Amino acid sequence: MTANRIPTHIDYGHRMAEIAAEMAGYELEDLRDWGQRRDDGKSRLYRSFLRKGFEAVNILGPAVVDWETQPGEKVPEAVRTAGDAQGLHALTTVRQWRGLSIEQLAQASGLSPDLIASIEASDIFANEMHEIALGTALNVTPHAITDWRVIPGR
Repeated sequence: MTANRIPTHIDYGHRMAEIAAEMAGYELEDLRDWGQRRDDGKSRLYRSFLRKGFEAVNILGPAVVDWETQPGEKVPEAVRTAGDAQGLHALTTVRQWRGLSIEQLAQASGLSPDLIASIEASDIFANEMHEIALGTALNVTPHAITDWRVIPGR
């Protein structure tokens, strides 16, 4: 792995499993024992946390993106203003400006359509990895798709 890459989805899934285990009061590595029988309770619990971790990765999208951002095209002020006037999330504005559906952007960015839809609906905030992947796919800087508006009631 090069210095400019984020860990693979396997690393990401495993970390999500560790977080799920910690939230349930376990240490994931304490449940892992290669000598155990697969039907042992600890082994089943370990595999359950791993499944949950990878389910989270499927929802959130993979974590493999180039860490260094590439310079992108500037979003025209008229496009931004029109999107703001309609109350659209900056990501929605740029995606529509590029003429892409959520599914097409998901394919180009490597992120899940559900994640992109949740970001556009302001249900969740994109993290830096997501912004880099989306900015690269849309040929804009990650900051061009960050919605800085505070939405009342959220």
